[in-house]
Amino acid sequence: MQKIVYFSLPAHGHVNPSLPIISELIRRGAHVDYYSLAPFRRSVEWTGATFRDYGSRFAVSASGPGPFARLDTTIETLIELTATVLQDHLSSVRSIDPVCIMHDAFSPWGKFIAQALHLPAVVSVPSIAVNEQIAMGDGAAGSGMEATGRAIGESMPRWMSALAGLRERFGVPGLHNPFELMHAYGDLNLIYTSRAFQPHAHAFDDKRFQFVGPSLSPRPDTPPFPFEALDGRPLLYISLGTVYQDRGPFFHACIEAFANAPWQVVMAVGQNIGPRDLESIAENFVVLETVPQIEVLKRAALFITHGGMNSVTEGLFHNVPLLVVPQGGDQYWIAKRVAELGAGLSISGIEPNAAILRQSVEHIASHSSFVHAASEIGESLRSAGGSQRAVDEIEALLTRGDGRL
Repeated sequence: MQKIVYFSLPAHGHVNPSLPIISELIRRGAHVDYYSLAPFRRSVEWTGATFRDYGSRFAVSASGPGPFARLDTTIETLIELTATVLQDHLSSVRSIDPVCIMHDAFSPWGKFIAQALHLPAVVSVPSIAVNEQIAMGDGAAGSGMEATGRAIGESMPRWMSALAGLRERFGVPGLHNPFELMHAYGDLNLIYTSRAFQPHAHAFDDKRFQFVGPSLSPRPDTPPFPFEALDGRPLLYISLGTVYQDRGPFFHACIEAFANAPWQVVMAVGQNIGPRDLESIAENFVVLETVPQIEVLKRAALFITHGGMNSVTEGLFHNVPLLVVPQGGDQYWIAKRVAELGAGLSISGIEPNAAILRQSVEHIASHSSFVHAASEIGESLRSAGGSQRAVDEIEALLTRGDGRL
């Protein structure tokens, strides 16, 4: 039985797309050791993988952007976490004797461990693939991933020194620059979208970068939902995902914008702002902390989203046009791409007002071109292959590498 070790970034948007691939690997006979944090134990074990805890020294919360809200603190944190994982787990992984290392593109410690053990690296890319052209493009402006140039310039010598220390201490190759920590690509990179959606897709070679489409499957923590309350009116679904659940003014603006509108509105507000914290909720709203997103999207006519890759992909997979309200990070790139393809609109600013929300939704609803574009992208996503194709590509890589499969 082949052994594979997976290193996650413990956040829902990073863990969730990896789980169907892990399930399929195990179904085909692999044994997978999956590193994460305690909040994800149940989901990991549900796939059949062996859960391994990063431990208490891996000091990152499973919710909220935290240090990843800014570029300078992101790089600092990734360097610190890499040193922690190499120190705490490199010897354990060596004793497992895996045939390859799998890791999240935002988990560079996985890349370093693969290099230290001279193993192929398979990378789970939970967003679009990023190169310099994309990173420096207009979509990144105001994204929250950028610190000031002055702070970056001041920190660069310290970062390079820290990376050199990792190389000397653990015998891992160096990086050309610290920004590679955030896009730690490997021998095979699995991107959960289609080439049709990927910006500048021609820049990513089709040997190392495989656009396998959404990695979807039922989840063990699917929340209940009162589907009997849906009455046939056009369904507007609103969610800011699992990280940005503290945006009270945004949710209040949505209530103001769509109260007593011809839409039935399903709004997921998260645990930080419960339904009881929202006043004057109109009769056409169903407001819950969490909802079964895929099942709701199957019934939705339009989706207001923060622009997280999983949410955007799941919406387009079901032919749903989008109104994207990016909150930070790669969401600005993704929102820009949605608008470029005509599958929705993007609103700048973290907390738009009710009038802007209402006008944007009305514009999308009154122009069939948005549904048509969303459906075209949806078809490209559905035909990309999903988790089965991803595992086919992994098996092909390993077969080329050492013939053990």
